[in-house]
Amino acid sequence: MNEILSYNEIQRRYDGEWVLIAYTEMDDDFEVVAGEVIAHSSIEQEIYKLLPLGRGRNISIEYVGKVPADIAFSI
Repeated sequence: MNEILSYNEIQRRYDGEWVLIAYTEMDDDFEVVAGEVIAHSSIEQEIYKLLPLGRGRNISIEYVGKVPADIAFSI
């Protein structure tokens, strides 16, 4: 892939999917600003299986899309 995208571009391109991002820029709130999408899938577990692809890089796993109302999570 090797394409650096803004987070907004990642959101548009991978809406409704989990993405493994090698980020190149992060803001003061530790949110990804830009990076390279290493992998993407609609299945969260698939992304975790692909974590070794990010070895040696700054990575983040993000869900890109609207979170369904019946799902709860905490930070």
